[in-house]
Amino acid sequence: MKKCFLISAIAALILVSSAEARTWTSSDGAKSFEGTLRSYNAETGIVTVVVNGRPLSFEKTMLSADDISFLEEEAVEAVDPAEAAAETVVGAQVVKARLNRLEGDRYKKAELDKAPEYYILYYSASW
Repeated sequence: MKKCFLISAIAALILVSSAEARTWTSSDGAKSFEGTLRSYNAETGIVTVVVNGRPLSFEKTMLSADDISFLEEEAVEAVDPAEAAAETVVGAQVVKARLNRLEGDRYKKAELDKAPEYYILYYSASW
């Protein structure tokens, strides 16, 4: 029963994360990659996209006209999840912490994909 629940939870997370992915194309159209928008700063023109779990930052001028219009129309309010989480007391501690995720039977370094909606605190004491 526990394995079935775990497998279905992992499958749901994979489906949710892949739904946000977008194909980005270079300005000359020669290269493209798939990634999730992490942040966009309209003032500086810096775009950060998560590709294969790693953040990739570049100027918006390196993108195609379709991608630039997507950024300007739909993703103007994209905020770095670490910055959004740091606005709360608990979130600031989470941002400072070393985050890991379990992939198979190994832990790998992780980063926030989006700002947490809530936190679960676990407290244990022994007398």
